[in-house]
Amino acid sequence: MGKLTIVMYHYVRPIANSEYPDIKGLEFEGFKRQLDYLEDNYSIITSEEVRDAVLKNKLLPPNACWLTFDDGFKDHAQHVMPELLKRKLTGAFFPPSCAITESKVLNVHCIQHILCCCESIDKVVIDLNILCKQHGITDNKIKSYYKKYAVAGKYDDADTIYIKRMLQHVLPEEVQNDIISSLFKKYIGLSKSEFSENLYMNIDEVSELVKSGMYVGSHGAKHYWLNKISESEQRADIKTSLEFLEEIGTSTSDWIMCYPFGGFNKSTLSLVKEYGASIGVTTEVGEALIGKVNPLTLPRLDTNDFPQ
Repeated sequence: MGKLTIVMYHYVRPIANSEYPDIKGLEFEGFKRQLDYLEDNYSIITSEEVRDAVLKNKLLPPNACWLTFDDGFKDHAQHVMPELLKRKLTGAFFPPSCAITESKVLNVHCIQHILCCCESIDKVVIDLNILCKQHGITDNKIKSYYKKYAVAGKYDDADTIYIKRMLQHVLPEEVQNDIISSLFKKYIGLSKSEFSENLYMNIDEVSELVKSGMYVGSHGAKHYWLNKISESEQRADIKTSLEFLEEIGTSTSDWIMCYPFGGFNKSTLSLVKEYGASIGVTTEVGEALIGKVNPLTLPRLDTNDFPQ
């Protein structure tokens, strides 16, 4: 019970010295400064305390804060976990299982790295449209897609949003995969398996998070926009992700769901409840009022909403 600030993280690394310095992420030194700020101004609590507040109506401490880390990056094992342990803090980590167990690069991360490695976003738009035409999509259809989806967001310009939407959910999945593979080969130049090994934790590293007292929950199996696939596809994806949690040593009793892209619908909520989830976190922006809102649709704040 009470107000809870949930902070959402993705990339956390010494970005300036990394192979991909233009990736949008949190510089590790900034992460440490942000933890200083959060420790000074909030009570950073454990995932168990969050579940106790939801399931047992236990009161949260004043200015309660919960740290969440999405996508299963190797950053989280190499940089985040050691820093949290040093401070005697814990966090909740949400890796998509296929990235860990199958050495696959998720399309969302392919897209992010294509964008960070290109010299010009305009050139990627041109390449994308050419590849769309090669897959039988007409000029008029491409123009209508651009008009609908090229709308600037909070963090991205209109062309970047257009590229992301087209390659995340607008185009058919097989077309997305083909175009992403072509762009990845052109702009990255590595095999996806090699790239995956450097980007994501392996299963031993994820298991070590659990052994070290961190919470590891579900981020789906294939990082789908769950609200854009059928109920049967959602069921299969969630079930596979829970099998992964059992494999790494996380209890699937009262487990926690983190919706990829923040996407969910009524079917999603029904399924995660059916499979025993106690909490679901979204990308909706705001503070969570535990006891007053649906615990399966808790909002979060981004790391960029706090001093670094």
